[in-house]
Amino acid sequence: MIVEAAQTAGIGSVDPVGEAIADAVSRVRAACSTGNQLDADATTVPNSLKGLTIRIALFALMERIQFPLNEDQRETRRNDNTYLLRINDDKLRFELPDTAAGDAEMQTGTGIDTVTKTEREHYTRRGMEGLL
Repeated sequence: MIVEAAQTAGIGSVDPVGEAIADAVSRVRAACSTGNQLDADATTVPNSLKGLTIRIALFALMERIQFPLNEDQRETRRNDNTYLLRINDDKLRFELPDTAAGDAEMQTGTGIDTVTKTEREHYTRRGMEGLL
């Protein structure tokens, strides 16, 4: 009912359903991109966040067609928004994707290796033999 009403209310060539889904997916991927590997397919979200993504899109469509959210739906939306903020702030980890795009997909192609070692190594002449 909501999807059909939103499609009917669409203006011109803009598909409000596709737009709401794309916006929801982008929002969820942005929230969990810090500290997680995302799928190379930019139209996917971690499996455990699919329900949340669907709710974001559905609530956006309901707003678009001026279909009022009931109190339970408003509470769910608040909880979902809070959870997205927590995902980003706490860098919560999610399941690995089928086809990983790499960490922090917004910064791909830098060509910089990440240093993960916290201790400094002390190099000596003997340890560096063969490098000169």
